Amino acid sequence: MEASSSKGDLLLRVEDLLIQILVCLPVISLLRFKTVCKSWRAIIESSDFIHRHATTFNNNDSATTNTIGTFIFQYNRLGVTNMGRHRLPHFFVLSSSSGSSTTTANDDYPWLYKDLGIPIGDMVLERERPVTMVASCHGIICLHHKLRRDIALWNPATKQFRFLPKSLPLPEKFGKFLNDYVGFGFDTLTKDYKVLLITSFDSDYEETKKMNAVQVYSMRTNSWRWCVNIDLPTYCISRNNGLNQGVYLNGHYLFLALQFYTTSDEDGELCIGSDTVVISFDFSNETYRIIPAPTDDVLVDIRGKDGKIVCVTHLLPDDRKCQVYVLNDDNEYSWTKLYETNIFQPHSCLGPMAISKDGLCGILRGSDGYGIMSYNLETEEMKDIEIANISFSDVLVQTAEIYKESLVSIYAHDTTL
Repeated sequence: MEASSSKGDLLLRVEDLLIQILVCLPVISLLRFKTVCKSWRAIIESSDFIHRHATTFNNNDSATTNTIGTFIFQYNRLGVTNMGRHRLPHFFVLSSSSGSSTTTANDDYPWLYKDLGIPIGDMVLERERPVTMVASCHGIICLHHKLRRDIALWNPATKQFRFLPKSLPLPEKFGKFLNDYVGFGFDTLTKDYKVLLITSFDSDYEETKKMNAVQVYSMRTNSWRWCVNIDLPTYCISRNNGLNQGVYLNGHYLFLALQFYTTSDEDGELCIGSDTVVISFDFSNETYRIIPAPTDDVLVDIRGKDGKIVCVTHLLPDDRKCQVYVLNDDNEYSWTKLYETNIFQPHSCLGPMAISKDGLCGILRGSDGYGIMSYNLETEEMKDIEIANISFSDVLVQTAEIYKESLVSIYAHDTTL
């Protein structure tokens, strides 16, 4: 009896060790290892393992190492389809880690590169407006086509891609459609992936309360529904040049918005003022909270750092400095300034497209909008990102996100790949 129990304990320890090893491997290896035996396949296809693999950052991505991390980039390039010439979205991954045989790197070029190409051929521009990468969560990329109001999910590692069902018809009573803001993330309670869609409507300038319709897509039910209990009184700041991308963090989606109020000018006349605020949407209870900004300066982006909210501000239009704040762990919405740097380039007001998980490095465009650079927020050291035999000098990057490849399926209740 004791021998049998000891043998069982040994098998459990061996399986635990195997899982610890497998969870650190890239997707391409896991897909290959599914053919080793039935027990390995069962482990790799289990929902618990897939979630653990998606949410575990191994040594190559860890903030405890000297690496910066892994990022996915979107740029648009002219291409020819059966519908004519269009500006097609292309994607690639850059990582400061080492040890992958599927990327390009050497001692002179420590960055690793992987071309992902185009997720789907018919995602073309209409009137020079492409699809945009709006969010990255657990290896799934959320894409949004502004004109067609299409939303798609894409897992580059498994090559799964699909358009979501059309969102619910907009209520006519709200007036003229203005724009959509799309977010994507994970409901930590129900273990469901959700898409947040906030539609803003044009309203009179004199109104301080903006009209928004909020709906949520559930991957589990593959359907949209209205968030009837949400009365969002702000205007979501549109994404521009990769800024205000928003960020998924610990079950919440965070982004910048304008909150309007009535005030008086120097002559005592009533006028409308606005403050930039951070909106935090909780995917579990589908509610939001408004977080005051750390400063009155212009906010250009909201990011994540070690599981905390980071806010990036631009001091003045004619000043090249920026400040980086982190939200403290309290209920008072207090901020601590981490850095004040010369991150902005001459003739450019673009902030970091992405910030590493440890918050020490920003990924920037070149001063003319082309090329990619890394920027150390502590030392203020700036470097061009270079890859052997690959040039970024003519690449105009649109957006960038922190990326971790995964086995997560973009189809409801599908755990097999």
